[in-house]
Amino acid sequence: MFASPLVSHLTRKALLLTLVSFLLLMSTSARLAQGQVTSTNWVGYAVNANGVTAISASWTIPAVQCISTAGGNQVTQGLGVWIGFDGFTAGLIPEQLGTNSVCLNGSPIYVAWEEDPTTGAGKANHAVEAYPEYLSAGDRITASITYSGSNHFQLIINDAAMGGGRTYNVIIPNAPRTSAEWIVEASVNVQTQQQVTLPVSQPITFSDCSASVNNVAGSITQNHAQTITLVDNNGKVIASPQNLNQAGTSFQVVEGGSAVPEFTAPMLMIATTLFVGLLLLKRRITVL
Repeated sequence: MFASPLVSHLTRKALLLTLVSFLLLMSTSARLAQGQVTSTNWVGYAVNANGVTAISASWTIPAVQCISTAGGNQVTQGLGVWIGFDGFTAGLIPEQLGTNSVCLNGSPIYVAWEEDPTTGAGKANHAVEAYPEYLSAGDRITASITYSGSNHFQLIINDAAMGGGRTYNVIIPNAPRTSAEWIVEASVNVQTQQQVTLPVSQPITFSDCSASVNNVAGSITQNHAQTITLVDNNGKVIASPQNLNQAGTSFQVVEGGSAVPEFTAPMLMIATTLFVGLLLLKRRITVL
């Protein structure tokens, strides 16, 4: 989901809701390409499993680089960072918590939001703002979604700079609970349906990532998550997730498809072994 590109004559609250209103395109845009999942609006990791009961993560609100626009209330660029249930496999309005970094009239705006099927599925503006004030780039966000049984979900999002968290207790009948997602989502121009690049210059990092299946907690690695690569309508890579860290709990999303994997301890050991081997080989050749 993502913000509509055109908003005009709006109150502040309506503007906030517009900024956190998304287009759910995953069910039609995701596809398998040579064993890898690609999407025209998502990039990150997703767990495909029956009985998902929790997901959590932390991230820093990314700063967006805005281009000036002339006149009108126009959202020209943007991205969302979020965690959720059921968007990957079910193709429904999922249970989600996240932040938006968008450019409105050439100026950056940052908001946090919660969305689930009970907030108005099928309506144009169905997300709920987590804080009445705008947030700031660089704010540290922690978020979690937990299923406690009998259709009950608890969603918690916290921005330490805003002085506390927000908790949502919702009842969602018949939620499939067949996937969990850690996603960066790019904006789509509603009028032209054209994908835009991520308006950021630095990698976006998810950390402290965990998901539970049937109340058994595990890392992204332990849950055998799939990578999702962001591509344009021609299949060109726009952004991709880097390899997970050694613990399987952290990764970065970077522009392009040639990201260098994180240098974990096993990789460092392999690199050191190869380096020493080359030195010994060079020495042997010199002696001979």
